[in-house]
Amino acid sequence: MPDIYIKNSQLSVSEVIEKFKQAVTDNQFGILHVFDIKQTLADKGQELAEECHIFEVCNPKVAKDILEKDVNLAIMLPCRISVYTQDNVTKVGLALPFRQIAQLSNINRLLPLVEPVEKSLIKIVDQSIA
Repeated sequence: MPDIYIKNSQLSVSEVIEKFKQAVTDNQFGILHVFDIKQTLADKGQELAEECHIFEVCNPKVAKDILEKDVNLAIMLPCRISVYTQDNVTKVGLALPFRQIAQLSNINRLLPLVEPVEKSLIKIVDQSIA
């Protein structure tokens, strides 16, 4: 399984973001923070040609359960999903948590928590692009 999951969309960035917000809610996650990287860089005098939005999302119950099993995994939270353009194509992507967590902790004891989270994050991406 690859470490990243990226899907293209025929929709505009703003259309994908609207669908994304609904998909996050529909999958029992919440948006904690949104970063408009293009705007942030522009504010600092740096021009980025592509759109780039980073969303930090979290399912509070699952985050609590994961941290209770291994607080070192705080470095992995919250999950991040990006909506961006590349060569005029809108994309939505994330780094899949399973392999990253497997490198940092005992994945066997976390598997019942991590596997459903990863499936939900993939579902959020898939629901955002159509």
